[in-house]
Amino acid sequence: MNSEQLAAEAVRATNAAIAAGELIEENHKTVNEVYLSTIAKDIDSFTAAQAEALFAVANQCPFTGGNAVFRARAIYSLIDDVQDFDDPMLCLQEGMITKRSPEVEPRACTMIPNPAHDQATLVLPVPLAEQAWLVLTNALGAEVLRSVVPVQTLRWSMNTELLAPAMYQYQVRGPSGLLGFGKLTIVR
Repeated sequence: MNSEQLAAEAVRATNAAIAAGELIEENHKTVNEVYLSTIAKDIDSFTAAQAEALFAVANQCPFTGGNAVFRARAIYSLIDDVQDFDDPMLCLQEGMITKRSPEVEPRACTMIPNPAHDQATLVLPVPLAEQAWLVLTNALGAEVLRSVVPVQTLRWSMNTELLAPAMYQYQVRGPSGLLGFGKLTIVR
C-alpha cells in the first residue's frame, strides 16, 4: 500500500469508530465509508453494496438527509450519470413541501458601451409598450439611479458622469414586472 492508501485506511477506521445517532450523521458516515474505500484509494469501481448505500443516501430529501445527500449524488453520478433526483417529490414523501418558482425569462436588453465612461445607452430588443424605469444598484444592492424610460423606446441614453467607477447591476422594470436586467461597468 502506498502512503495515500494508508492515510485513507486510517481515516476510514476513524470514521467507522464514530458513533452516529442521527440520520444526518449516519449519512455522512455512509458516504465517507464509500469514498474512503474507493476514490480516496484511486479505485474507480464500486461494489453492489456500495452502490446501494450511495443510492439510499442520494435518494433522500436534502433537508432531512443533510449535505451528505449531495455528496452521495456526486459520487453516485460516477455509477449512473443519468439518474435524476426529484427533491420536491422526495421531500413531499417526508411531509415537507417545497415550492418551485416559475422561471420567467425577461427579455434581453444591453447597455453599450460596456464598460462606459460618461454615457451609456440602453438597447432593447423591441419597443417598450409601456413606460418603464431603469434602476441601477451598486454592489451592495443600494439604488444609485432611477430613470424613466419612455414608451416606444428602442434606445435610450443616460449620463453616467456622476457615477463612481464601479460595477453596477441594472434592471428595466415596468408595471407588468421585470423586462430585462444586466451589469454595467463604469470606468474613468
